[in-house]
Amino acid sequence: MMQFLRATKDDYLTLSANSLHNVRWWVDASYAVHPDMKSHSGDAMSLGKGVIYGTSKRQKLNTKSSTEAELVGADDVMPQMLWTLYFLEAQGYKIDNNVLYQDNKSSILLETNGRGSSSKRTRHIKIRYFFISDRVNSKEIRIEYCPTGIMIADYFTKPLQGMIFRKLRDMIMGNTEIVLPTDESDNEPIGICMVATPRESRSVLGSDIGNDRPPRSLTDTRACDTPTGQPVRRAGTRITKDDSGALKTNKLVSGKTVSWAEIASLRTTRAGKCPLFLRNLS
Repeated sequence: MMQFLRATKDDYLTLSANSLHNVRWWVDASYAVHPDMKSHSGDAMSLGKGVIYGTSKRQKLNTKSSTEAELVGADDVMPQMLWTLYFLEAQGYKIDNNVLYQDNKSSILLETNGRGSSSKRTRHIKIRYFFISDRVNSKEIRIEYCPTGIMIADYFTKPLQGMIFRKLRDMIMGNTEIVLPTDESDNEPIGICMVATPRESRSVLGSDIGNDRPPRSLTDTRACDTPTGQPVRRAGTRITKDDSGALKTNKLVSGKTVSWAEIASLRTTRAGKCPLFLRNLS
């Protein structure tokens, strides 16, 4: 934390308004992230470049789904949205678009359709979404879907890392333009481009360790780098040379379960030959 503060002490917030007639809000929620299983909501407001208003706070009640958590987050920011609308209109600026962006389509249906999208799983929260639905019907606000990759409020709900953290931070600080769901580019997907990283080597039991499952059986397979045009090694096979020196593919015994002692002996007795790889059985 201190390293980040020292590295960003000279950063500054840039605010600009593309239009005082368009107000944009972003609302997001992280479901049941607190020790008492309460969700965390965040919201942001911008008039063009940079975020003027942003909050990050724990919700005051427990919710039963991520849809309900998003609904509570939208309800919490609704008083600020309406106050901003009334304040700007009192200053003489007619608001044409008061847009709320969310990345949960189920909550958007509840907020826009009201009882039409209600079910017995959402019956207990109808007071909240009917209040939002009334504001939608009166055209005081408009709710639109925003992909998670450009959801600015996501920055206020969870500890992001890497490129997504830097991209959202730059948009919030006004260093770059805020990407909107309605922005269109030539044959390019809307969102934040993620750079593919080379595949890292990992333990053969990495997936099992991450899932807290016991190690599964292992299959002994071998792989050799072969020149272009030569036989290609397939799973359960290896490439060797015959008496004339030509490469050929030999089939191994498939499905053979080996122990760690046998694996260690294979590594010791066959050093210098084709590298040994282990593959989890599906």
